[in-house]
Amino acid sequence: MRVNVIDPESDSTPNIAELFERPDHVFAVSAIGSEMARATTPSRRFIGPGWVDLHAHVYHAFTPISIAPDQVGLDHGVHLVVDAGSAGHSTLPGLIDYVRTRSETDIRCWINIGSHGLVHLREISRADFIDVDATICAIEAARDVVCGVKVRSSGAIVGEMGIQPLQLARLVARETGLPLMVHIGEAPPVIEDVLDLLGSGDVITHCYHGKTGAPWRPDGRPVPALERAVERGVHRDVGHGAASFDSTVARRAIAAGFAPDSISTDIHVRNIAGPVHDLATVMTKILDCGMPLPDVIAAVTSRPRAMMGAPRPWLGEDGAIRHATVFEIRERAPQQRRYVDASGAEQSPSNHIVPVATIVNGVWRDCTAG
Repeated sequence: MRVNVIDPESDSTPNIAELFERPDHVFAVSAIGSEMARATTPSRRFIGPGWVDLHAHVYHAFTPISIAPDQVGLDHGVHLVVDAGSAGHSTLPGLIDYVRTRSETDIRCWINIGSHGLVHLREISRADFIDVDATICAIEAARDVVCGVKVRSSGAIVGEMGIQPLQLARLVARETGLPLMVHIGEAPPVIEDVLDLLGSGDVITHCYHGKTGAPWRPDGRPVPALERAVERGVHRDVGHGAASFDSTVARRAIAAGFAPDSISTDIHVRNIAGPVHDLATVMTKILDCGMPLPDVIAAVTSRPRAMMGAPRPWLGEDGAIRHATVFEIRERAPQQRRYVDASGAEQSPSNHIVPVATIVNGVWRDCTAG
């Protein structure tokens, strides 16, 4: 079949290619001639590297909010799901031994600075819930799984601990040479105190939340602390969640030139039925907010892989597909799909991103979405 190719990893990949199954039953892509490409009827089917969800919760059956990984992974076009803090140092072995090993979808994680992770949702509200040395040891024992350190730095979570959990998470991240992912939201601590502690390679998730103290001006430009953080190389991640995405904030920021570096869901049991649904839904919302399609795809493929230090080419030298997501741009939304943000404001996209299949090591797997 003829497909449009979006490859953020290479400028040399053809824009239109033939997707086919070889005699050895491995799916591959091959370039077609320029004259044939010009004569090809424009298609709404695309292929590119396998999608990555940089912020999800998939410690299924252990934490109260987590989802089964394949339910939000390969079934919906996502090859790599990065669990964002469901496990702390004392619970990390369970995520690795009982969830990751049983999942067809690849799983990595941001380890929570709270020792028990999200067994309950006040994981850093007391000093004795954090053990810096034990967290460092857990990271060293699982470098192939842990891609960074996660801390939730907002008032409903930190309690009287204030900025201290962030400071301790930053200490662990610097000691281990890993990036830090920081959940931002309602104060305290105030956003300036949070952002001023972050450095190159760190990530703020929920970057387009609409709560009091958000790091954006009304015209979409960042407040000075965020502007300084961006200049230092701090990344912006969507992390939609149940209460952390405001489409007006996102639209204004993107128009002002501050699109996200990565698009993620923060998917869990409280938002999978809406407003999040899946990664494609969040991608559609960001596309509707003004981010061009090639940049949307980069924000769920090459960019998050670079942010977590896990680059992996999607094509072999012979064109064999190592990992890819096949998707369509449709004029109609998936059945019963509404696009609403955390405040209930509705979006009406004219183009809808719908995953069709994943290809893993050359093997086609239909998606259940759409």
